[in-house]
Amino acid sequence: MKNLSFPGLPRVLIVDDEEGVRDGLRALLQQEGLHVETAGTAEDGLRRIEARSFDVVFLDLNLPGADGHSMIGKFRVGTLPADVLVLTGYGIVAKAVESMREGASDVIEKPFSRDRILATVRRVLEARQLKHELAGLQDRVRELTSTELVGLSSGIQEVRTRIGQVAHAPDTTVLITGQSGSGKELVARCIHEQSDRRHGPFVAVNCAALTEALLEAELFGYEPGAFTGASRQGKDGLFAVASGGALFLDEIGQMDSSLQAKLLRVLQDRVFRRVGGVHDVPVDVRIIASTNQDLRQMVQVGRFREDLFYRLNVMAVQVPPLRSRAEDVPLLSHCFLDQIGRQMGKAISGFTEEAMETLTEYSWPGNVRELRNVIEHACIVCPIGMIDEAHLPKFTGGTLDGSDEIDRTSLVLEGQDRSIRALESQLVAKVLEDTDWNISRAASILGINRTTLYNKIRAYELGQRPLRSKVMV
Repeated sequence: MKNLSFPGLPRVLIVDDEEGVRDGLRALLQQEGLHVETAGTAEDGLRRIEARSFDVVFLDLNLPGADGHSMIGKFRVGTLPADVLVLTGYGIVAKAVESMREGASDVIEKPFSRDRILATVRRVLEARQLKHELAGLQDRVRELTSTELVGLSSGIQEVRTRIGQVAHAPDTTVLITGQSGSGKELVARCIHEQSDRRHGPFVAVNCAALTEALLEAELFGYEPGAFTGASRQGKDGLFAVASGGALFLDEIGQMDSSLQAKLLRVLQDRVFRRVGGVHDVPVDVRIIASTNQDLRQMVQVGRFREDLFYRLNVMAVQVPPLRSRAEDVPLLSHCFLDQIGRQMGKAISGFTEEAMETLTEYSWPGNVRELRNVIEHACIVCPIGMIDEAHLPKFTGGTLDGSDEIDRTSLVLEGQDRSIRALESQLVAKVLEDTDWNISRAASILGINRTTLYNKIRAYELGQRPLRSKVMV
């Protein structure tokens, strides 16, 4: 059919016990450029649809030995089920309504005309084409809006490897550990976006932010009148909302012991009960949990269930702190600068060498979250051009991540010049050498700020710090 841009040739299956109907439909549809297969029985039709996917199925309601209405659902399988067009020789409104309720896209009465068949098939294929395009757009939007796991360090490479491994196991429970602000939720989102569940919802809840009663109602939902103040209509919980996708339980170490037992049942039996309910509700969701605590130690002291820990810890992902991957700071800084700069409408081109040195040498106790806040502060303060050290918050200076211990051997003056200037020049050079040109540490040891130290380096022509590997951005 013209003006249809399917990812492949549209496939049609005709299931009818009348040979004349099969042959006539096949000839008509093949003339339109469609791939057509036929089956004379329901069993043959089901075998074909199990072997390969079809876009459209013509299904006779009156197949021998088969209930036509009950067969409709069996032909609608797969991630994008076929559109079933029911063929019937009986013009009964009730049958048409029942067919539509069972999932049929349309009901065509025999004998049918050529124009009726072609118009129906074109309408169905155009709708499927839109669904294909929508799915592609959703993937593209997800690709553009998802936050990448930025970094080239070995620690981040290992996290990426773990994400790739577990993403292809869409039902496996994942436990993400790491310090606050290190990006645990980002890792959870990356796992979800790379999995077969990516078209389903990603729902996050902070277990430390709610009381036990509120968290239980939030997770499992509740029946009408289950407790004082409960809605008369009841409420679906996050397990129901996340059906088909992933539920992210942040800071699961803060979950109360009674709720831990109920979560364990969900993981074991894949069912839950709403608050005030008496019936089990099946659940189809991947559980991703995170914590900044040592759950093994919590198990040993009785603060966390051992059986739940092993259920959660099927696949563990450890997110490294930012201080252990300083080589990622330049790349992260430029990514945040690009995002925040565009949001603020500012033309900020980058960082001065002094500013980037300060960012790289800081220990980042608040991890990636703190780095983003610092870049946002700098974007607000910097009017235009490049972010300099003066635009950074004061807490990024001073003694950072290491000892102030340096070589305490005596300083021997070289040359004939015994002036204060010569002594200071050699002292600055010695401290820079002993600190491996860590500007922040050297400035702290010398009792001056970084700007003053840079001025002295230029004044005494001490050169530049030794070349180090740099991240190109």
